[in-house]
Amino acid sequence: MHNINKSILRPLAVIFLTCLLLLPEVACSYGISKWVHVRYVIDGDTIVLQNGRKVRYIGINAPEIAHKDKPGEPFGIEAREYNKKLVQNRDVRIIQAGDGVDRFGRILAYVFTKDGRMVNERLLKEGLAHVCFFSRDLKYRRLLIQAQLFAINAHKGIWSLRPVRPEDFYIGNRRSQRFHRPLCKFGRHTSRNNKVIFKNRIAAFKKGYCPCKKCRP
Repeated sequence: MHNINKSILRPLAVIFLTCLLLLPEVACSYGISKWVHVRYVIDGDTIVLQNGRKVRYIGINAPEIAHKDKPGEPFGIEAREYNKKLVQNRDVRIIQAGDGVDRFGRILAYVFTKDGRMVNERLLKEGLAHVCFFSRDLKYRRLLIQAQLFAINAHKGIWSLRPVRPEDFYIGNRRSQRFHRPLCKFGRHTSRNNKVIFKNRIAAFKKGYCPCKKCRP
């Protein structure tokens, strides 16, 4: 016991303290779940718990709703209302995932209703969100991509819309799992080893790539 490497103990201590200080209502061990009550829904991928903590659904990105001086995106309201129908004023089971919390302090989690179905997946299957991983957590990656493929093939929700300013091709980054317009500086600076070319947006989405926030492909 006296020979345990301090470099191993240090990150474990950080995780333990994070759990004690930030996540009193959520089980601290990765992969361990807990039942919580949802006070209200902010939008298609963010909820607020009874204790005031926000939970961001990991692995997906729902269309934005109008707020402050920013206009809403198509199907943003529909995504929020569907999310409300599933979880508002209900008990849900959350599995904290990825890096635990994002830079805004929101808990990153997979969320399940009492029937055992994952809310993240259901939003994708209705075409009310797209796959977008912001962390290294890949536990349900295949399941989420399959749900997205179902919506794409059925032309549901956001997949019924025509692309804005379609390009002849798109540049994907295997490392970041993002894709870009040809003239986007982030896409052009992708290393040769990480670069992948997609002939259209749908091809990138089918592989689970997420659109760049800057060039908005």
